This record gives sequence, structure tokens and C-alpha cells, in this order.
Amino acid sequence: MSLYQVQKLIRQVNRNPADRESFKSDRSSFTDRFELTPEEREAVIGVDMGSLYAMGVHALLLRPFTIIHGVSEPDYLDAIRRH
Repeated sequence: MSLYQVQKLIRQVNRNPADRESFKSDRSSFTDRFELTPEEREAVIGVDMGSLYAMGVHALLLRPFTIIHGVSEPDYLDAIRRH
């Protein structure tokens, strides 16, 4: 597992508007820039909050990432509580 790479990707999407737009327009190509396992790649592309949280992605990175993608707070909390 490459948690550092997952968190680096999420941080870039959260903080850099150009990277955010790049991720939104082609998630698959954007994730190719990082060394991710197939499971990590799938979770990032699918904005799978529960899986990302279970992998150890820090909440201070994960919540802004989910907000950017329109995830409500109740849905976010439900997803992470299940893991």
C-alpha cells in the first residue's frame, strides 16, 4: 500500500485548482501520475470515502476531498463510521 501517494494525490486535488480540474476531467489519467495499488486507484477514482478512510487517509485531507466532489456531511460520516 502506498498511503503516502494516495494522500499526496488528494492533497494536490484539494489545494491546486489546476490539478482539481485535471482530476475532474479525467480521473484515470490523473491517477496515473501516482504510484497507487489497483485498490487505491479504484477508491480514489470512485471517491470511495469508506475505503479511503479504512486505508488510513487522514480526515483533514479526506473531508475537503469529499466536499469538492459534492458529498454531504451525513453521507461522509455514514461511510467512515462503517469502517
